[in-house]
Amino acid sequence: MNPDYKLIQELFDIPGAGAPEAPHSTARGKKGRDSEHSRRLGGQAMSDGDYEAAIEHFKRAVEQSNELSPWPLMDLGAAYSTTDQVPQAFRQYLKAKRIQKSGELSIALAALYSQMGRSNDAINELRESVQLEPENAYTHHKLAAALRRAGYRTEAVQAGQVAIACAPDQAFYHYWLGEYFLELKRYKDAIDALHAAIELSPGDDRLFFLAAQAFWGAKRPQEAIRAVRLASDLDPDNPMYHGLLRAFLKASGHDEEAELETKKTSKMDAYDHEMLGRVFKHLKLAP
Repeated sequence: MNPDYKLIQELFDIPGAGAPEAPHSTARGKKGRDSEHSRRLGGQAMSDGDYEAAIEHFKRAVEQSNELSPWPLMDLGAAYSTTDQVPQAFRQYLKAKRIQKSGELSIALAALYSQMGRSNDAINELRESVQLEPENAYTHHKLAAALRRAGYRTEAVQAGQVAIACAPDQAFYHYWLGEYFLELKRYKDAIDALHAAIELSPGDDRLFFLAAQAFWGAKRPQEAIRAVRLASDLDPDNPMYHGLLRAFLKASGHDEEAELETKKTSKMDAYDHEMLGRVFKHLKLAP
């Protein structure tokens, strides 16, 4: 919900501090001729960021519907969810589910369950989603991510592998599983997954950065050094890559080469140091 700027102004005694105007869509003030027209107006208002108008249009679409379609309810639920009105969104999604189940609806409900801290309910919704759409890689990926957050490692890996089987040509699913294997210190598996991702997206420097970590964890230092050099070649302005390369070179006894990277790491900011510190800790590597 939008804050009451007048109250904020009074609270902090800000003279003349006007509130920014809320966005107004060209759909505001119009009325849909039927449910579908109201849905289109609501979608236009959502695109314009005028969520208040969007909610009113979607409410009208629900009133105009024949109660046999879940879509107006799902639209209204999405508008409520966008404005963090979780209970209202939840009610609309449940009403829609009583009319017709769908993978998209289960994913939306799972997101709300997660917001409410109900991880097992979220996982159950996502299990239902993959049953409804067993060939949809995205639903399997969402289940894998939820299982990962909940600490179900084996099941998360299995769901991630199914996502890859459903869409083997999508680099992201290989990347996600490779990054997770890296977190689990399953370095050989991480190398295999990241290799597949790199073949599909060879210009992504982050993939080489992760692969370098996996190679180092697998005790393959020469490949690790080559991988981080490739990451740096793809993004020469990223000083964090030079920081990792310096650490690899020092640990491998190449002190002179490591020193050459020192100046290049001077541009690292606090975020870079924090991220690289996590990598060093994970790999038990001295900076």
